[in-house]
Amino acid sequence: MRQSGSEMKARHDGRRVFRVLSALCGGYFLWVLGVVVFGQTAYAAAYQTNMLASNLLLLPFVLLLLLGLWAIPARTGGPLKFDIRSNGALAGWFAALLIVQLLVAHSLWFYPGWDVESVYQAAFALAESGAVEKEYFALCPNNAALAMLLSVPLTVAARLGKDVPYTVLVYLSELLVNLSCLLAMLCVRTLTKSRAAWMGALLLCTGWIALSLIATVPYTDSFAVLFPVLALYVYLRKKLPPFAKWLLIAFICFAGSAIKPTALILLLAMALVLGVRTLLTGALRTGWKRVLVIITALALGAAGGILLQRAAVAYMSGEVVPQAQLSETHYLMLGMNGDSLGGHTDADVAYSTSFATLSERRQASLARAWERLSSRSFAENLTFFSAKLYKAFGDGTMAQSKSFLVMEQPARTGWWAALLQQVYFTDGRYNALFQTVQQVFWLFILLLMPVAMFGKSGNQKVTAVLAVTLTGLGMYLMLFEVWPRYLYLYSPVFVVLAAIGIDTLRRRVSRWWPRRTSG
Repeated sequence: MRQSGSEMKARHDGRRVFRVLSALCGGYFLWVLGVVVFGQTAYAAAYQTNMLASNLLLLPFVLLLLLGLWAIPARTGGPLKFDIRSNGALAGWFAALLIVQLLVAHSLWFYPGWDVESVYQAAFALAESGAVEKEYFALCPNNAALAMLLSVPLTVAARLGKDVPYTVLVYLSELLVNLSCLLAMLCVRTLTKSRAAWMGALLLCTGWIALSLIATVPYTDSFAVLFPVLALYVYLRKKLPPFAKWLLIAFICFAGSAIKPTALILLLAMALVLGVRTLLTGALRTGWKRVLVIITALALGAAGGILLQRAAVAYMSGEVVPQAQLSETHYLMLGMNGDSLGGHTDADVAYSTSFATLSERRQASLARAWERLSSRSFAENLTFFSAKLYKAFGDGTMAQSKSFLVMEQPARTGWWAALLQQVYFTDGRYNALFQTVQQVFWLFILLLMPVAMFGKSGNQKVTAVLAVTLTGLGMYLMLFEVWPRYLYLYSPVFVVLAAIGIDTLRRRVSRWWPRRTSG
């Protein structure tokens, strides 16, 4: 059906809106890239890494990796026509990868401390007797849903007579990460036909996400990582009716936020991109019925996720809204702490818990956060937030060797276990090499993200959604408590956007080098 002039103008204006949003986010990630690469000397005190070389010296290896993708032909000739993008090849790859992941988990798993230990003990108590100590979840209600979720496989493990029930959670964690990587690859296949983009994304999903130490720890990072990329996969399904699509997306994101609140950022980005396009292109006048359908679906999906979260909090803490909780303003106060550069401090926890009611605690934390921010000059705040950016984005391993307190590490036999421990653990002989390889992958991603955001991809709307999502994640870490591990939830989304960057770059270069067409 031929489009009218007004419809064509609306589509053109929509693409312009998407490009502007993406470009603004591209400017933000140029700042990130500059801080990570050129600001390492200035901000090294904010976060220490275990790399063999500086980020500036690693850049040539990143460029070599990028050039290696240029060697991948657009098509495979000869008698063996094997396409790694086929369903069979994809299923076989991730089945084999899962076996490797389980071997890694079997060789490396340990009992972590801090919040991970509290959540596991509560889940184990639920599986054994159904009774838990409610004080922890009154303080940290955001972990209530995860504890209830973990109790289900622990109950099954107990009934099957498994000697070490905790390992069931470790293997389940690896499975969820594996599925997240699979969904990321399906999203890449939907967005681009580029073989180079596909191979680059597969390399990153395998070496950077799936084979990380974080995947062996059954906590919020690995148990929530599936939700954003699943919501993105649903978003890309063109045949789904709008009501069903947005209902699913809202429920998935809100259910994910019950485990890790930042899972909501993707939904907020989708709503922002859709809302800005609707308002600026005048689509609200002609498509108000569709907008109403989407709003209704979002409300219903959100209600389902919120009810799930509230039920978990009420069961685990005894209150729907625990008065003793460390609220969002507490973490904002932590985020403004200049001494810890947005890190946890016992003094801030003591300050928050000194107030009797939740409303008093929120007001006091908000006031202290503003006091810290306003006490610094513009230049001091610029330095402060740049240091927080480096702390968030400076470690390509996402602090997998620093994020967890090891309470107990069971002894294991076998040369493979000994080798893996030398690779993954901080005091291992090959750990610095491993972390350096991970850093090369990470710089590769950070380099490609602005390319995707400033370029013209095949689907500018999706690029805008991904750009706004990851920028929102970065802004969240700039404001609130910061830790590199908090990026892991969106690692599949980083890979999808990097794949778009590869495709965009190849398309641009194909104008100068016709033989290497986009592929």
